[in-house]
Amino acid sequence: MSRFIQLLQNTLIRFVAFLSVALKSIANFFKGISAFFANLFGFSESQSQYYLEKDDSQGIKRSESKPMLTTDQKTSFEPPTNRRRTNNKQMDYYLKMAQEIKKG
Repeated sequence: MSRFIQLLQNTLIRFVAFLSVALKSIANFFKGISAFFANLFGFSESQSQYYLEKDDSQGIKRSESKPMLTTDQKTSFEPPTNRRRTNNKQMDYYLKMAQEIKKG
């Protein structure tokens, strides 16, 4: 009986695979037809932007981009300054506690 179930499962798997390939080709066919009519009526994806006249005819002036400000780079090497730790009393409490545990 298990061979019959396995045969039925394999048949269904092959049938579903065939349908997916067949339906995909049919969908591509209808997609091509709809794309043709979309291009015919001007609704294509490649021409999704609106047609605009040149800026000069519309009276639009383009603003010139300002050059970026450049700063003078220092030529000498400066070592990084050491920052002292902040006076955090709670942190000092935990540091002292850790030192006592370490000693103890």
